Parts: sequence; C-alpha cells; structure tokens
Amino acid sequence: MYIYIMIGAAGVAAVGIAVTMLLLYLKKRKLDEADMWLVHEFQRCNVMVFGKKGSGKDVIFAHVIALRNEKHYSNIPYDGNTEIIRLDEIGAGDNTFEDCINGTITKFMPRFDEGCDIYVSDAGIYFPNTMDKQLNTFYPSMPVLFALSRHLYQNNIHTNCQAFGRPWKKLREQADSYIQVLRTVRRGDYLYVKIVGYDKEKDAENEQNPSVKYTVRVPIAELEYDSRYFMNVFLLKPPTAREYVMQRIMRSLKYDRHHGKNE
Repeated sequence: MYIYIMIGAAGVAAVGIAVTMLLLYLKKRKLDEADMWLVHEFQRCNVMVFGKKGSGKDVIFAHVIALRNEKHYSNIPYDGNTEIIRLDEIGAGDNTFEDCINGTITKFMPRFDEGCDIYVSDAGIYFPNTMDKQLNTFYPSMPVLFALSRHLYQNNIHTNCQAFGRPWKKLREQADSYIQVLRTVRRGDYLYVKIVGYDKEKDAENEQNPSVKYTVRVPIAELEYDSRYFMNVFLLKPPTAREYVMQRIMRSLKYDRHHGKNE
C-alpha cells in the first residue's frame, strides 16, 4: 500500500513539474513572439510609439534597436550603433509635395545609408501639432521623406511621443503601425512593458480595435541610453562648491565697484 502511495505521489509531482515547465515554455514563447512582432513591424514600415510619461516609449525603441543590432540614426544616443543627426537633416533635399505635383523636383546628394532606419525620440516636443504653420516653414521637405523613405533609402522613420495627437499631423499620418505603451514594471533584471498595437490611425487615436496585445520582456543590462537625456539638453550644470564661492566673490566685487566702495 505504501508503495502505491509513493508511486501516486511521484506521479502527481511529475505532472506538476511537467505543467510548470509547459507554462514557463508557453510564457517564454509568448515573450519571443512579442519580440518577433516588434522587429517585424519596425522592419516593415514607419512606426509611431505613444504613451504617457514614464510608460516606456524609449524602452521599446532601445529594445528594438538592440534586437536589430544595426546602424541607425537618431536625435538621441541609444547604443553604439547610433549616429546622431540633426532633425533638419530629415528631408528630401529642398523638395516639397508642391514640387512633386508640379514636376519641379531637384535632385540632391544622399544623406543616409541604405537600410538604416531613423528613430525620432519625443517628436511631440520638436514637432508640436499646434505649430503647423511654423513647421511647414522650418521643415518643408520632411513629410516627403517620411512618405518616400523606402524608395530613397530602403529605410523607415519611427517616432515616439507622449500623446497620439501631439506630433505634427503631416508626420503622424505617414505611420503605418501604431504602438501604445501602457506601462512598464521591473521584476529583477528585466522590465516588462505592456503594449497594444493598432493597424489604423483612427483606431490608435481612439484606442480601440487593437490588432495585438503583448507584454515585452526587456533585459535591463541591454539598455544603454540615458533615460534623462533631455536634462542635459535643457538644464545648465549646477556649479561646484568652488565655482559657487568664486561667483559670490565676483558679484561682491562688482557690487563694490558699482557703489564706489573701492575708493
């Protein structure tokens, strides 16, 4: 009787282990499927990533860049394969849609290498939709390159932003895939990023009829970009203790001279 109990217990344990291993396999397969879908989308077309502050938009960019492991262009450094560019370099020479309509296209020297995608971080800051008139003046050729990047360079141009409607419409409407980042949580050495994908602009805008839903697992060790990059862009570096003392001394000297205290 004891032997039968032991055999039964061993059988139950074996089944439990098998079920656990199967669940872990299915979970890993799902995560791998998420990575494959991301790489496919970014290789296939222009992708727009949007989500609230701190949701993980640049994490998705950095993860895709790490998975692809290719040279690329961006306005911020993501890893060793990033070539930093000025945003006014994103264009088709001096050509506009009006030139395409009128047949007055002017040829220009290529700026980008074939097959190297462009990633624009925080497009809503640089191309705010509320400044349409100014953007038409500053970047008249940029929408043309967004439309023709596959023809000109065999590449795609990707953007991310904090809200769907925030970036310039002429760029937003050139995307073919929309990814909403919902949130990111850390568990051990990984970040888990919940995303939703949309095929249509209107569905993305209304956050309805998603085509896919994934949880993307991102190794923290893979991330090389500065998550507070714009701090160095906007803020002056605080003075050291010595610099602060010297500033106080110089201000005091200027005050004394102005009020004649050196006489």
